[in-house]
Amino acid sequence: MIQEVLYRLNVEDFERFNDVGGDVVHVSVLPLCPLKWFYRLKYPDLVRAQQYGGYMILGKLVHFGLQRLLLELQEAGMLDFKILGVEVDLEKTINIERNGLPAIIHVKGRADILAERDGEKLVVEIKSARGDYGIPAQHHMEQLRIYMNLAGAGKGLLIYFTPDRIAEYPVDKPLSDFELQKLVQEFFERKAPRYDWECGSYCPFNVLCPYKKTNSYRR
Repeated sequence: MIQEVLYRLNVEDFERFNDVGGDVVHVSVLPLCPLKWFYRLKYPDLVRAQQYGGYMILGKLVHFGLQRLLLELQEAGMLDFKILGVEVDLEKTINIERNGLPAIIHVKGRADILAERDGEKLVVEIKSARGDYGIPAQHHMEQLRIYMNLAGAGKGLLIYFTPDRIAEYPVDKPLSDFELQKLVQEFFERKAPRYDWECGSYCPFNVLCPYKKTNSYRR
């Protein structure tokens, strides 16, 4: 019964995430391959099955657990910052050009934790990983900096939970409005992929993507 409930909640969250129009892009996908986002909107069935994976559920439980723990610690007066909210919806409107015409794009996201320390806003981004190799990932740093821009925060904290360790990476430079506009413009120009590893076997769209890059070959 617990398994069924967790899987159902994960799929429902996926449906909400996928229920957007062509003028909306989520912060979590903005630093990554844009074709994956457009394919996701066009072929949701190819990615829906991934929502049943145990790793996806584990990541959500890590988020939920840390958020609730910090709220309890705040009530006990054990934090040196004030939590303003968890799962905080953020949005910003960006003007770009699409097909030679002006276009308005809505960048939306949900910050894991929005806090305040010494009168300055702080965004906390939570990540789980199978190991501590390659952290902090560039796209995770960029994602946090976007959240900082949307929240008007001058400080950020990227925290990883892995089987090896818990690692924190402070960030003190949000993405500027110019950098965000440039990122959104390039995203809708569909320059893909941004990283070769995005075309790995876990991408459900590599069977139909004409821009797939492989890291191995067969003789």
